[in-house]
Amino acid sequence: HRLQMTSLLKYIKYIKGGHKMTILEKATTNESEDFVELFLMSAPFFCLLFDQKTKPMLNKLFTTEGNLFSFEHVFFSKTEGNISGMILSYDWESKNKENLRTGYLMLKNLGITFVKILPLLLKLNQAVGKVSKGEFYISNIAVYAAHRSAGIGKQLILKAEEEARKSKSLKVVLDVEKENNMAIKLYKKLGYEKTGESTLELSRQRKL
Repeated sequence: HRLQMTSLLKYIKYIKGGHKMTILEKATTNESEDFVELFLMSAPFFCLLFDQKTKPMLNKLFTTEGNLFSFEHVFFSKTEGNISGMILSYDWESKNKENLRTGYLMLKNLGITFVKILPLLLKLNQAVGKVSKGEFYISNIAVYAAHRSAGIGKQLILKAEEEARKSKSLKVVLDVEKENNMAIKLYKKLGYEKTGESTLELSRQRKL
């Protein structure tokens, strides 16, 4: 009998932007420097609130378990082995469980600064970061400038949605600055719908 031959086709999908392979990995505590830098790209107003204490505080929160800024809630995108972006997200149970501890850790790291801006922090907590039962919250997402327009932001969001499904969440929610047209365009493309709008004055020069 003649052996029957068959041809196998191999398929691979690269994220756009040359043939640079990008993978997503759970964060580890030794990646705090990239977390802080990417976090502040997504939330520069933190520097207005906490001034020179911002980076040390974020570094401490990231490397500490059981708070809303912890490495436990972060995924990094890595392109050719180097960190290219990150996403910080969590479900409503984590929000409820870790919200008070997060505030305690911030107080511990900021001291009197925390007390001075506590009223503003409470307003901020009411305006953004609301997570109801059954919701999964995308807190922060950022991609380094050199890696933008390569589909990495989309990959990070899809990863968060995957985590949301694992946690049995019913929907994914996020907040975005009104002027961030590029991000808004991406969210709409991925099926996100606007459900509300809020304004919070952080300084005389900047509103969120």
